[in-house]
Amino acid sequence: MEELIRFVINYEVGIYVVLGIVFLVNLRRLFSAWISLRKANFGMEREVAQKGIRSAFTFIFLVSLFGLSNFILVSIASIRYPGIAQIATPTIDVLTTQEPNSGEMLTQENTPEGLQQTQTAIAKTGCIPEQLEWIDPQAGDEISGSIELIGTVNLPNLGFYKYEYRYQGDELWTPISAGNKPIIEDALGGTWNTEQLLPGNYFLRLVVSDNANNLLRPCEIDVKVLPQ
Repeated sequence: MEELIRFVINYEVGIYVVLGIVFLVNLRRLFSAWISLRKANFGMEREVAQKGIRSAFTFIFLVSLFGLSNFILVSIASIRYPGIAQIATPTIDVLTTQEPNSGEMLTQENTPEGLQQTQTAIAKTGCIPEQLEWIDPQAGDEISGSIELIGTVNLPNLGFYKYEYRYQGDELWTPISAGNKPIIEDALGGTWNTEQLLPGNYFLRLVVSDNANNLLRPCEIDVKVLPQ
């Protein structure tokens, strides 16, 4: 569902352009059929003209209905999935080297060994200590039931964040919840109910953008869901 909404939002202008063209073409057909009906002298001509009017009117009605539905869908999506228009969340290669940006102000130990360990951890997981990290659960934890997710999202110029999960081996991320306020070692604002999930290994990730809509590398961990 989220993928459909993201598609509609990303191509909203194009959809309206296509609908507008179809609307104008059928409006012209309606006008031509109406002129033909007025000029018709025989029953067959009137029948053909009336059929053209009904056909054109049906297309105009359907196009208008589709346009209204698209507008309502986009409006509801902005409330139900805040920030979805700004964040398209593809699977990101967490090992890809990225240039530092304003959102990645690293918390580092003073020793060269500590600095190297911190940078390695960030390169592998995308998590930044004291700025973007999972507090509970943590990587490698075994969980079951309904879990209150706790973490830290405290980046400069924070715009929006959401958290989601996927089963190991799947590519589809399922959203859990979202927010736009800084969180420091506290509940992220939702629970993750694992009771209906297949037991096995899962990935959790925090997806964040700044207030300029720049997407940061997600903070990703792996956990194991135990059978009930």
